[in-house]
Amino acid sequence: MAKQVLAKLESTINQLKKIVVGKRFVNCYSREFPLEKQEELEQFLSKLKEAYKDIIYVDIDIQEFASCINEEQEVTILLELISGELTGKGLSRIHLQAISIANALFSWSKGMDQQVLLVFRLFHDLYSEKEKNILRSLRKTLRNSDQLSSYLGILILSNRNVSKWELYPESNLDERHLTFYEL
Repeated sequence: MAKQVLAKLESTINQLKKIVVGKRFVNCYSREFPLEKQEELEQFLSKLKEAYKDIIYVDIDIQEFASCINEEQEVTILLELISGELTGKGLSRIHLQAISIANALFSWSKGMDQQVLLVFRLFHDLYSEKEKNILRSLRKTLRNSDQLSSYLGILILSNRNVSKWELYPESNLDERHLTFYEL
């Protein structure tokens, strides 16, 4: 039974990986990702990281931003998370001055010379202004996706489709910006 579950998970990860390669900006959502079932999410993330071992894979737990009161604090946390992963791979830290997540990702993508996947997890409360703020920042980033490096991929993990989040005054994230994949 455990082998069947792992085989199904690996098959799902391979399918998701193909979508991420082709579309670059994906929302993977599943009701199997509630906050109460962290072990299933951790198993999924472990397999995902294993599948992306040859690239820069940055796991960004959005709970890290919970205490932020402005965009400058959010961008500082984001850059620290990315720099931590880079130094772990023997690469140099990011040295950017940015005023927002969108600004940082846009500036960083200009100098990319290898594949990067940023995994933002776990969006679960469509009424949370903190979660909406991060989605707004990602929406701003994707607004000019044709100017972002083709090396950058963004995977948004959530327990429901993020097009349900009302991001006013930004437009919502929908199929113009993201590919949706139900797990």
